[in-house]
Amino acid sequence: MNRNLILLLLLVVVAASAFFIWRSRKDPSTNMERTESNFRIEDINTISRILITNREGMRSDLKRVDDHWVINDQHRVRKTNIDHLLKGINRQTMDHIPTKAATENILPSMAVNGIHVEIFDLAGNKMLGYYIGGVTQDERSTYFLKEGSNQPYGLIDPGFDGSLRVRYALRPVDWRDVRFWIEDTEQIDTLKVHYPKDRQYSFMIFKKGGGYDVKPLFTTTPLKDNVNKVKIQSYLTTLEGLACENFLADSPEKDSIVQSLPFMSMDMIYKDRRSYLRFFPVSAPAPQLATTEVPRYFLDYNGKDFMIAQHQVVKGALRSYDYFFE
Repeated sequence: MNRNLILLLLLVVVAASAFFIWRSRKDPSTNMERTESNFRIEDINTISRILITNREGMRSDLKRVDDHWVINDQHRVRKTNIDHLLKGINRQTMDHIPTKAATENILPSMAVNGIHVEIFDLAGNKMLGYYIGGVTQDERSTYFLKEGSNQPYGLIDPGFDGSLRVRYALRPVDWRDVRFWIEDTEQIDTLKVHYPKDRQYSFMIFKKGGGYDVKPLFTTTPLKDNVNKVKIQSYLTTLEGLACENFLADSPEKDSIVQSLPFMSMDMIYKDRRSYLRFFPVSAPAPQLATTEVPRYFLDYNGKDFMIAQHQVVKGALRSYDYFFE
């Protein structure tokens, strides 16, 4: 019986060895080792910069700054987007190695439509560089190619069903955080809020001594006493959290909308510059200040950003002169 047990154990060892050799064998139709197919970065906290460039030259330069990321050194990055990308970089795994015959078709396509990705560590050294092509015919995996290589790989994200390319293919504007306020609120000398059709609601916040004060924008509005300084600071803090629903830079409606009369206009005046923000109701006619009938506004920010925002998100900016008093 001991002899039979020994033979059984030997058979198991031989079978396991044969399976290991089969799994580890090199695919004769490829020219790369499987160890070179790693496109993952285990510790995403070591990543400081991700540079993504498409074949048209559009660049999304993502950089880690303290507790957030910025896009092209200009705007804060939307957290959900960068988290999705970093999670993918941590999880993307080889599914298969295309054959030489398949590679002959993949490489020309990648040369035309590939997305170039460069990832850098905290010291600014390049950790990884690769190109992303299209998906396989069954749409299970996405083709990746390392810099300097001629062998693409089919990658998947375990638990994710779809193309891995989409998380890299965002335009710079799509990376932007929907919180759009970029003013240095503490440096503003004067903030004018004007309601063209309801002048009595208009007001001006201005620096006075070591803080801020408020008064009507027009002399026809009676002055009030006992201003609530806490409400002034609360209002300025609210502005820093303003967020849009989406950026509409290519909207065909933009030109006609920004030339119309806004519901509310906001002018930020500094010692050496000015900026502005205009609110246009999506529906007409223009609403009353306290209304909730307008679900959205178009926003024109300095003539550069054209956005749409929900009333419930931006209503904190729509205050009247009376709001700042007991």
